[in-house]
Amino acid sequence: MKILFVSPTWTEDFGVFSRIAKRRNSQPPLGILYLAAVAERRGHDVKVIDADVEGISMDVLIDKISRGRFDLVGITATSPIFHKAAALAKGLKEKGFKNPIMIGGEHLNIFKKNAFLECFDYGFFGESEETFDRFLNIYEKRDKAFAVLSGFIYRDGDAVVETAPAERIKDLDRVGFPAMHMLKHENYVMTFAKFRKRVYLPIMATRGCPFKCAFCSEPLTNPYVRFRSPKNIVDEMEKWVKELSTTHFFFMDSNLTLKRDHVEGLCREILDRKLKITFEGWTRANLVDKDILSLLKAAGLIRISYGIESGDPEILKIIRKEVSHADMLNAFKVTEDLGIEPACSVMLGLPGDTKKSIEKTISFVKSIPQILYSNFSIANPYPGTEMYEWALAGKHGVRLLIDDFSQYRRYDHSPISVNDLGPADLVRLQKIGLLRIHFTPKRMFAAMKMLGLSGLIPVFFNLVKEVFGNLKQGPA
Repeated sequence: MKILFVSPTWTEDFGVFSRIAKRRNSQPPLGILYLAAVAERRGHDVKVIDADVEGISMDVLIDKISRGRFDLVGITATSPIFHKAAALAKGLKEKGFKNPIMIGGEHLNIFKKNAFLECFDYGFFGESEETFDRFLNIYEKRDKAFAVLSGFIYRDGDAVVETAPAERIKDLDRVGFPAMHMLKHENYVMTFAKFRKRVYLPIMATRGCPFKCAFCSEPLTNPYVRFRSPKNIVDEMEKWVKELSTTHFFFMDSNLTLKRDHVEGLCREILDRKLKITFEGWTRANLVDKDILSLLKAAGLIRISYGIESGDPEILKIIRKEVSHADMLNAFKVTEDLGIEPACSVMLGLPGDTKKSIEKTISFVKSIPQILYSNFSIANPYPGTEMYEWALAGKHGVRLLIDDFSQYRRYDHSPISVNDLGPADLVRLQKIGLLRIHFTPKRMFAAMKMLGLSGLIPVFFNLVKEVFGNLKQGPA
């Protein structure tokens, strides 16, 4: 069979920040790459389209798929772009596409059959590699005995049937490697403040997160941590080095240094094989020290990002971040001292936030000398998070103002108000914060290196315009 997997466009919705979003956040769609590999191992002709990175508009995408004579089409989507998955499926049906359309991704993981629209034929939720393999075994025989599948949604006549959730895969080493060779991988580029830009591929060492941050969906959707063996991880890295000439990897794990002996084993495996690679990832500031960072650097680590989230300790307590500012300051210093590029994530509009607490956040980030650049995103109450439930109830002052997930954006727009701050206030404070944090020669130079002048100039003028507009209204 000819099978196609599609990730829809998403960055064009970010307004003046769209160019930056495309340059800084284009990530290969790892979930469908794992499923593509399952189908390929069964002997099918499989293709993957990342419409955002390839710059394919919806109309062109519909036409391309309609002419492609695919037997199955699978679409992945998070909540903010689920409407695009639905538009693609509806457009294909209207164009006369007769074969089944499959849907999966984070939105379906949370809402399951409540998100199973008429335009979809099959749905997959949870970890779906094993379910998809069993589905293909049934579908190849033109059978319809789908009731035996887990983590699956289908129609039986007029009824929508949602089967029991699939068990989480305990031994990740038997999952197999994702089909990275199906990507136009030269389109995935990481830029840095201290290093040259690099073509990269994503990799996962673990699945799950044990922490309970209120703004994250993993406490609900993936709370149990499982680890790939260091050998299996480095086998994959070595494969892509040899076959795709990839030398930079982004660990997509929530906490790369969660288990010390595991990350030590990973580093030793890389060093023992003398792999000439670099890599980066995310972790928590209280899960690093000089020894582990030194070992990671020896293995190839060149950048690591820590979640600051808020500069107000009371806000950190509300959102259950459980990392102190002292740990953050220490992590940034040690990271910089070792020659590793430190990065961070910061938010405003968090539960409990006020103008005063956001001012503390801006001042805290600005005061950390090792930070060369920072995002400053408006917190969105994504489905599946505790923050979403709080926003529906008005808890900690956060209130959800719209129920259209297509209006969820972290820049230049806000779907919430919090305490005395409405959406326009949050957008204004975001722009003021970005300018104040980055308005030093060192940080401006870093921003130019990472984003390029063509990406930076329109954003800079937009931010300056906002600040001067704010001055006319009075101090923030």
